[in-house]
Amino acid sequence: MTGPADRIGIIAGSGSLPREVAENIVSRGGSVHVVMVSGAADASLAMFPHTVVNWAQPGRATAALKTAGVRDVVLLGGFQRPDFRTARPDLAFFQALPSVLRFLKAGGDDAVLRGLVALFERRGLNIVGVRDVANDLTVAEGVLAGPALSVQNAADAEKGFALIAALGRYDIGQAAVVANGRVEAIEGAEGTDRMLRRVAEVRRATGAAGSGGVLVKRPKPGQDLRVDLPAIGPNTIENVAAAGLSGVAVMAEHVLAAERDRMMAIAEARGVSVVGMSQGQKHSAPSGEAVGGAFGWLGSVPIDARGVADIRRGAGILAVVSAFDTSTAVVLDRGRVMAAGTAERPVEVVERAAGLRKGDGRRGVVVIDPSQRLDEALLRTSDRYKFAGVAMVGDPMNTAISSAVVQLADSLGMFIAEVGNPSHDGARGRA
Repeated sequence: MTGPADRIGIIAGSGSLPREVAENIVSRGGSVHVVMVSGAADASLAMFPHTVVNWAQPGRATAALKTAGVRDVVLLGGFQRPDFRTARPDLAFFQALPSVLRFLKAGGDDAVLRGLVALFERRGLNIVGVRDVANDLTVAEGVLAGPALSVQNAADAEKGFALIAALGRYDIGQAAVVANGRVEAIEGAEGTDRMLRRVAEVRRATGAAGSGGVLVKRPKPGQDLRVDLPAIGPNTIENVAAAGLSGVAVMAEHVLAAERDRMMAIAEARGVSVVGMSQGQKHSAPSGEAVGGAFGWLGSVPIDARGVADIRRGAGILAVVSAFDTSTAVVLDRGRVMAAGTAERPVEVVERAAGLRKGDGRRGVVVIDPSQRLDEALLRTSDRYKFAGVAMVGDPMNTAISSAVVQLADSLGMFIAEVGNPSHDGARGRA
């Protein structure tokens, strides 16, 4: 850090962590000034010196922090993707608008966070991480609560760490559920708690409740560790227990523990293991995204450049997941990975992704694994939720897409595409 170590600014989103970090700093003799983002920050933060701002007021936020003598700042808590209908912009926002639109257009959460960091750094603030100001809030190596992991659960955790590391280049998520060597779920745009509730529902429906396994959380390789560190808390443990999982394994010193005492008490009461593992750090991110294979399209509806990029990214994600377990489909919307399916039918993945979208208009793509069928049911479901088209991974000269499906897509105004497995080089079009 470059500013006074005892004077920290906190730009606060939702959740308890901003308050916990503020309390931690103050308890050690430091001081804070909290910028509370309206509609997100917890009202209890008003106990500290604070300024309330709209999400579109970076100038007001920066001025408040500088007036308070702050230069080192932590961005902490949950932030919704910007909704321009709620914006109350200041002059600085309009000055930064081209940059804001550029990083929002990039799609993924990492791009948005990198853009946010750059915006404040250009205004003279120094963005630091929670580990720089309150490292004792992270989960250390070893057992934090509950029993130690079994041999099988430890192996499942390692598989989960490796999977998240391999997927990191696609900006897809920070969590997965692995049980008895099988990948049951991968976190998409829904977040960890909703993913765990989904696992619980599937297990109840299939009679697999209480079959063990672990929730694995770690940062995506290559992400800026100053922002968006993964976190676990009481709700995480409750949802893990409700899903019948045995425990939680996180990368040691890279995951925050919110409401630690209450979380530990719940874990002990539910018999849920909470473990920090340094082994997860040995899995590094491959450099760059995989080279896309041959690309083709069918029918009369064109595909724009964003659609092509999303299709290639989706094919890469499916290739990675297939190397660890089964994969079925992935849904992307303007660069953002909405949902990835392991055992779900593609129709179910589409329905799940649709519940996470905002706004109207036909956009986004559905990419399905070669093991799945591109049929009328999938097309009609994708059309119902206004996705722009569906792509199938496989040899573009040899995929089993019927002419009836192509004709239906044309009538619905949707494109059909074929993309080669990213592990195969080459590129050729097909009209």
